[in-house]
Amino acid sequence: MTGRDFTTFYLSTTIDLPVLLEPHKFYVSEARKRLLAQFSDIEREASEAEARHLEASGQNFDPDRDDPADAYEHAYQEGVSRWIALNEMHNTVTLALTAGMFHQFDKTLRDKAVREFSHWLDREKIGPVVWNLGFPRLIELLEWLGMDIIGKDFFDKLDACRLVVNVYKHGDGDAHCELSSKHPEYYDRGVTRDLPWLRANHEELTVSEAQFVEFAEAITAFWTNIPQYSYASQLREEPTWLEAEYKKHGKRLQKVNSTVPAPGGQAK
Repeated sequence: MTGRDFTTFYLSTTIDLPVLLEPHKFYVSEARKRLLAQFSDIEREASEAEARHLEASGQNFDPDRDDPADAYEHAYQEGVSRWIALNEMHNTVTLALTAGMFHQFDKTLRDKAVREFSHWLDREKIGPVVWNLGFPRLIELLEWLGMDIIGKDFFDKLDACRLVVNVYKHGDGDAHCELSSKHPEYYDRGVTRDLPWLRANHEELTVSEAQFVEFAEAITAFWTNIPQYSYASQLREEPTWLEAEYKKHGKRLQKVNSTVPAPGGQAK
């Protein structure tokens, strides 16, 4: 790098931002309209299942043999079972949509970061670094450029979304411990931060449509928060891990290149 000031990251508000946001907005809109809307009235569907069961029982009802209370009880249980099944399916669909939305955002962000960093760093080295970093370190990398992200209101929701997706994918583990401690609202029972021994089971992970929308809005806020220009003069203290990551992937690249056959058929 030279001593002159130069652009380290560029996000055009008229070209880049719409290109980045439109797929996200489309995903959220269609997810709600085509999938989540199917679960808008679970109570009504459960009541209808109960009524159908009661009607079917009535067709074979024998007053000399059958107890009407049993028929009503069985019908009620049918309605409850229907409600539970639909509610579980609703949660499964919402979690899957949340994971898909975050992955779309994560990949888009990494792709954009690689393109911007490649203007002033070796793409063959910085590319693998960016794609292999965990999300928290990726954010550290952007903050190194002078961006303010972690302290913003949207970041707490964005990071919670990351943890939710990790728990959904991997179950019990560090992400579950962190999420259940910091954000018990994403679990089916009201676990409090003051009672760690009552920490929820990872299978109780729950995301409502309203929470899905909050995650979506956090992603939108992230993109609109990125400045149009970031300059070398704004660089902050380099992350302590960056040099090691850069060297690690540089060595891997060197090793790969050394095994590539030369024009004469010999490895380099």
